[in-house]
Amino acid sequence: MRDHLPHAKGLNNVKRKTLLIGGAFTVLVVVAVVAFALLSSSSGASPRRPLFDKGEGLRQGEIILAKTWAGQLGVQKGDVFPYYVEVWYDPTAVSEIDTASLDREVNLHPFEIRNITENSFKHTSRTIVYQRVYEVQLVSGKVDQLYEFPTALIRYRLKGSAGISNTSVTPEPVYVAPRVPPDVPDLQFGYGPLRPIAGKISGVSARLPWTLWALGACFIVAGVVTLARQSITGWNNSKAQRNQGGEGGILREAYRSLSENAAATAEPRVLLHQMDRILRIVLAQKEKTGWLEELDGDQVSSEIREPVAALLQRCGKAYSRSSVEPADVEYARHQLDQILEFYFGEADLEAWRS
Repeated sequence: MRDHLPHAKGLNNVKRKTLLIGGAFTVLVVVAVVAFALLSSSSGASPRRPLFDKGEGLRQGEIILAKTWAGQLGVQKGDVFPYYVEVWYDPTAVSEIDTASLDREVNLHPFEIRNITENSFKHTSRTIVYQRVYEVQLVSGKVDQLYEFPTALIRYRLKGSAGISNTSVTPEPVYVAPRVPPDVPDLQFGYGPLRPIAGKISGVSARLPWTLWALGACFIVAGVVTLARQSITGWNNSKAQRNQGGEGGILREAYRSLSENAAATAEPRVLLHQMDRILRIVLAQKEKTGWLEELDGDQVSSEIREPVAALLQRCGKAYSRSSVEPADVEYARHQLDQILEFYFGEADLEAWRS
């Protein structure tokens, strides 16, 4: 037998709200972490991406090797994209790379260079990688065209040699696709033509990810405070419901539910079930009977034994195959009212009815 108690409903509501708010916080934290990762990964080109050869470094007998390539397959006019120059050399044979000469040798005209980053790292025991990344943009130039660049010399110094040696590399060409039809030189909007920005293209502010973290933290703190308030309020409400009217608080709610169901002309068998539960609550409180044991009139005080036995007999019809008539419900309700008046007084029972 299950008893639907008011405080249990209150606690269930608190738990449901706790789960919903906790789930919302989890989603918020995941979104903030993903946004931070995306913004961090998009702020500038990575100096170690990518190696043009995924092998084990220089082959036997090679001391230096150079390669160039565009880091973006689809290039359109106005796009800013990375262009890589990478030099592999054997540190046992080459003492240094003349990186300053690359400023003169690498000619990416008509692309404008927005930024240059350099990096050097050990790839294998006999291969050092020097990498230079140019962030370039085509502002003025034709579209739907393949741009080829002049050969560049990579200057380096061999160990034990006072002179400068060099090796050549032919930069890979870049094809620029049209963003708009090539026969439309400018887009007129009434206030002037749409032209590329000549200034330096700036990346995402480094403060933006931390701003998102701060906003996420504020949301979490506000949510925790709200959750704590709702939990305390729900607990106080359920506690108030439990404490309302002392030991008669639960019975008052059960009796009012019975009255509402009777007014709504609920099925007689259901009403007898409710009265049976109310009787068991009363006897458990007043006569210390067990919840699951079989009840009979001999377990209660002699003054109330007769109406208890009569109510048990009528409620028993609800658990049998015999038909239950409205008259059975009316008779059982009369016996229940006598029992409640005996244990709680006529004034309390009238208060329950109001």
